[in-house]
Amino acid sequence: MAPIAVDDIPEGEEWGYQLKWDGVRILALVEHGKVTLMSRKLLDKTALYPEITECLRSGFQQRLLLDGEVIYFDPEQGRPVFQKVLQRERSRVAAAQSPRLTYVLFDLLIDGEEDLRTLPYEQRHARLQELMAKQPGLLLSELFRDGPRLWEWAQERGWEGIVIKRLSAPYREGKKHKDWLKKKIALTVQASSPGIILREGRVASLVVLGEDDAYIGRVSLGLTEPLRRQLLSFAQQHPGPPRWSPSPAAGRKEQIQWLSLPLQLTVTFLEWSQDGMMRHPKLLHLEGLKPE
Repeated sequence: MAPIAVDDIPEGEEWGYQLKWDGVRILALVEHGKVTLMSRKLLDKTALYPEITECLRSGFQQRLLLDGEVIYFDPEQGRPVFQKVLQRERSRVAAAQSPRLTYVLFDLLIDGEEDLRTLPYEQRHARLQELMAKQPGLLLSELFRDGPRLWEWAQERGWEGIVIKRLSAPYREGKKHKDWLKKKIALTVQASSPGIILREGRVASLVVLGEDDAYIGRVSLGLTEPLRRQLLSFAQQHPGPPRWSPSPAAGRKEQIQWLSLPLQLTVTFLEWSQDGMMRHPKLLHLEGLKPE
């Protein structure tokens, strides 16, 4: 099941609430001592997360189908950091120096010979909680009953948001339901821009690089007309060598003017996509433009 975005938090006895973990959604099949990890698109991710595979292999003997999120929890920030998981996804290998990731579980779909998908979510979560009572290395996503209070807690601590689940709902694939909802907190990232995307000689957007200079998208919202003119002038005065060829940022009838002096950006956006791109980004602040 994929949560559907909402603006308002529904309240009532029929709803339960969980923190939204900022990671990668993963299904785990445990069967006869073998563990298979799969993405939402059913791509095999087993080799990419050996620490998760080992926890599941050593912790469970019976056949299980689990649903959860692979995360990196930053103890200093007190919350998950998606970019660390994204680094693992993009490297496509678990290097020896890679930070240790954690599997946060929130649903149990198969337990032994029982298919639990038709059971109410509240019962599935209770079964999962019992199953995980003594399992080191794994986390259970707790179920809360006060949605507004959990939302306030998440806002104060910079979490991604909350997930709202109808306690009586069975498990349904995809988004053809009204049983799992999500309310998001706008995210902010400090980034850099090594290039300006031009369309028909006019500034269309900025290339955006995140941590470790990884490409995380492009931003146009927040670029005023005076700022676009200033950016065009800056690009003509400070041309730089190409960073990539071909570029993942430029579309048809577009070109990138690379910069010798990258710009520093503050960008807000709704959420990370599963491939690490910002969704609905908006420029909040820009530094690095030299006076003309």
